[in-house]
Amino acid sequence: MKVKCLVKILIFTLLVSPANPIFSNALKKLKQKSKEAYKKKFGKDKTWHFLGHDLTEFPGTNENYRQINKEKWDEYYACLMAQNTNLGRTMSITPESLQIFESTSVRLDCKLCLSPEESTRIDLVKWYWASLGDKKLRPVDYTETVLLSQSSGSLQLYNVQKQQSGQYVCRIAKVAAPPYFLTVVESSDEDLEEVHALEAPSGPYPRKPYVIPGFNLIVDTEWTPWTSCTKCNQIGRRYRIGYCVVKYQENTTTINTDNATNTTETITIPQKDYELLQIFKFGISCQSHLLPHSVKLINAVATSKNQVMSGYCKTSCPENKVFEVRDKNGNVIERANNSAGIYSVLQGIPSIQPSVTRFLQYEEKGKHVVLSCPGNLNSDVPVEWQIGSRKLIPELLVSESQGRMYISITDKVHIKDAKISDTNIYR
Repeated sequence: MKVKCLVKILIFTLLVSPANPIFSNALKKLKQKSKEAYKKKFGKDKTWHFLGHDLTEFPGTNENYRQINKEKWDEYYACLMAQNTNLGRTMSITPESLQIFESTSVRLDCKLCLSPEESTRIDLVKWYWASLGDKKLRPVDYTETVLLSQSSGSLQLYNVQKQQSGQYVCRIAKVAAPPYFLTVVESSDEDLEEVHALEAPSGPYPRKPYVIPGFNLIVDTEWTPWTSCTKCNQIGRRYRIGYCVVKYQENTTTINTDNATNTTETITIPQKDYELLQIFKFGISCQSHLLPHSVKLINAVATSKNQVMSGYCKTSCPENKVFEVRDKNGNVIERANNSAGIYSVLQGIPSIQPSVTRFLQYEEKGKHVVLSCPGNLNSDVPVEWQIGSRKLIPELLVSESQGRMYISITDKVHIKDAKISDTNIYR
């Protein structure tokens, strides 16, 4: 029986030998079709084997791919080493406390080391969260304003609302990353202290870290990235928010105390509150739901405002993104301007833009009215206001209304001593 089986295999091998030109051509065509299919599926960023493998993970004798493979794995091991070092003597992960204003956006990075093999499987990354008061984590529901990055596995939250405050955790299989504790607070321009960059000729400048005598605590500022420029190809403006944070420092005498706050307060901070502050090595936001009440009572913490910094900028305008279809000779047979909202049928169905947000706002005559832009395009883009069909220019609005109306640095419309005639459609 064994001899019979061997004969069959030999006969089959002779019939479909790779040397056979018919089989060879068919195999080449099959490989080419597979490559084209994976090129469409995974895009042009990577080079894929016809069976669907990243060539840099199976470099063979290709020196270029072998070097890329080595660099990727070295980066992965360096990440593991840094992760282990950050555990410190207590061998504990460091959670992060974040505070953002309502209707803004925030990105939560999945701080787990992904091997080169895992980096191509973003579907392995799972996010969980628990709202304030909840005792159990549940999977994050992805919506048009809650998105998972397909390149990094980070969680992007747009147009964030107060009810989204809580704990967020990233997991891969049974491994969990350090958690985020997010606090969403109502934004108020009156509670913001406007400062200038250190390069500006005049102040006020950002506050320096300062100590609170007798408490081993430091009040510091954590700055967000700059917003995008309000204009392109010409001088525009941008801003960023500096959120107040409280940090534990065992030996505050090593900190510059030029701005230290003298206090005669007789507040007692329990040891368990100090232990909580020690866990959050990057500090806890001054308005966070996690900050102990005993710390919030300290005058230096209660009176520290969040800051906003503005600056000038100049960026190039984006070029139109045009999709082209060419024939086998390279001639363009179809062109679609994606930037204008025109797509080719070969591109598939484009992603749906967030729907327009509308709401009716009632205000009392004579009050100070503040209008926030309810819309969000899931990107950090400048806001322009118009009343009816008239576009508002901040400088003209102030002069024409004699200061009664103005647009704040955070792109909100303020109307002081509101009148019946202010009733209109603002967009």
